Amino acid sequence: MILWNRILVGVDDGEASLGAVRYLAAVLGGSNTSKVRLLAVYKPPDPDLEPDPAALAAQAAERRLALEARLAEAYHILVEARLAQENLSTDLVETQGRSIGETIMAEQAAGGYGTVVVGRRGMTKAEEFLFGSVSSNVVHQATDCCVWVVA
Repeated sequence: MILWNRILVGVDDGEASLGAVRYLAAVLGGSNTSKVRLLAVYKPPDPDLEPDPAALAAQAAERRLALEARLAEAYHILVEARLAQENLSTDLVETQGRSIGETIMAEQAAGGYGTVVVGRRGMTKAEEFLFGSVSSNVVHQATDCCVWVVA
């Protein structure tokens, strides 16, 4: 069941995701009717690119810590905008073999979120073709929800 007052926000280590959080804070500032979940998606490092298990583990730990720090920063932005803390949550999930966009949309469907908010990094069409775009992926997979792409 889709609940339109439930908002899922994709957070990563880029400035675009914090821009999306700031935009949401400006729109919802002082509201106590919306439930907001800040979601960071962890994609494990590719073991083919790093053969040393210790270095691979260090990269993974560093990436997780960076995402956790960004979640805390995003949470603080929303609290400063006077969103009720009991309506805010943070979560770090792993891709489990899916793309980041697929993982976000799987969480959207499972949680019944009516709105998904993501930032857009401003890649060129060539970069988007080669590397993919999370925001584009989310928009193309969205059904029964609203997607805010904040540039």
